[in-house]
Amino acid sequence: MLHFKEKKGPVGKEKSYVFSETSKNFVPIVDEKTGGSFATAQERVKGWIVDAFLPQGYPDSVSVDYLHYQFWDSSQAFCSNLAGALSLQATLIGLGVGESSATPLAATLTWLLKDGSGMVSSIAFAYWRGTQLDCNSKQWRLFADVANDVNHFLKLVAPALPVPFILTMCVSAIMLSLVGVAGGATRAAFTCHQARRDNMADVSAKDGSQETLVNLAALITSITVLPFIISSFWVTWITFILCVFLHLFTNYMAVRAVKMESLNRPRLLHILHSWFSSGAVQDISQANLAEPLFTGPAFIRDYFPFGFRLSLGSSLTEAMQIYKKESDVRDIYTKALETLMEDNYLLVSDVRQRHFFVIYRREITPHQELEAFFTAYLTVLNYAHFKENMMIALEHVARGISAHTSTSDMVASVRILAKKAFPVFLQNIQEKGWNTNKLLLAADEWRIQ
Repeated sequence: MLHFKEKKGPVGKEKSYVFSETSKNFVPIVDEKTGGSFATAQERVKGWIVDAFLPQGYPDSVSVDYLHYQFWDSSQAFCSNLAGALSLQATLIGLGVGESSATPLAATLTWLLKDGSGMVSSIAFAYWRGTQLDCNSKQWRLFADVANDVNHFLKLVAPALPVPFILTMCVSAIMLSLVGVAGGATRAAFTCHQARRDNMADVSAKDGSQETLVNLAALITSITVLPFIISSFWVTWITFILCVFLHLFTNYMAVRAVKMESLNRPRLLHILHSWFSSGAVQDISQANLAEPLFTGPAFIRDYFPFGFRLSLGSSLTEAMQIYKKESDVRDIYTKALETLMEDNYLLVSDVRQRHFFVIYRREITPHQELEAFFTAYLTVLNYAHFKENMMIALEHVARGISAHTSTSDMVASVRILAKKAFPVFLQNIQEKGWNTNKLLLAADEWRIQ
């Protein structure tokens, strides 16, 4: 008997075919347990839903956290739309809808000034923090959601505030522009993380379809319940506060659901702390759960433990300013350039200001960037008087290396120790599945050649 089986994608149902001598062709084998033609129609509907709202090849074509994230992301979009519907009425009232004294020109000018404020602020924000959105996409995603709720709140209270309505609308537009830049950029970062078959366009398109469906559901809900809600001042505010709370909560859950394999500063610092403490590397799920989401952007970008700052990709001229009063500046520069030739990076420390500069050579590789960060972390532990504990913690990778006690020898000893310990650390994080070729460490663009 000649027969075969086929299946469409990982989630499709397997079908069997057998060759019929009567029709001289392959015919499907009907499974009597599933109900024949009715089951086939049901499967077709299910297949259409999967094709319409999930990326092709799901779940193999996306990251393992895709469905978990999309559930919470859809929930937050629903809550945000309900809150926006409540604030929309207040905006229309402020524009004069329903009042005989209101003029179309006044409403038009208000709207144009509002849009202009948003355009200018979006350009300024992209210039100010555009490069940070990739490195700390989770934190900026939450920032965008908070800004979105502030935007709805301002619209809702605008008619009652003792300030010109146009001023409130301009501030609201500024908040909305921040949402557009931060939210759009971080959504792109999440899409890049989720797409596992170079299918960013498909993942993005299906995300748009899901969001459109959620918006439609929110629209129907708003049309149904809005007349009853706005009839009472207290019901309106209770509903709005509840929507905002659920919006922030579902956003937090959505961001927590994302398990990124790339290394940014918070995740890398957490991994280093765990490795130096116990010799074990945190896996992707553990490190993502431990990543702080509410820490200030400046702290996430610049700071190390114990109040130290780290500037990656710094200008050599700026970093060497700390030696300008030294008598042997030429010798210091010569040694610095020799180190750059050897390692492709140079660590310069300003202990008094608790600031570290890392200078990159143009030929530096991602692994060497990671080694530079690793060396800086070791140096911070030494300066913070943790050298003895550090040596104990590193016995599993650096046996036989003695601890130097003098300040002049400390940097040299750290560099020797880092050279021996880093290959072990690199192997450990690669075994855990971390992507060491894609670093999101917020480095500046200065390079030495």
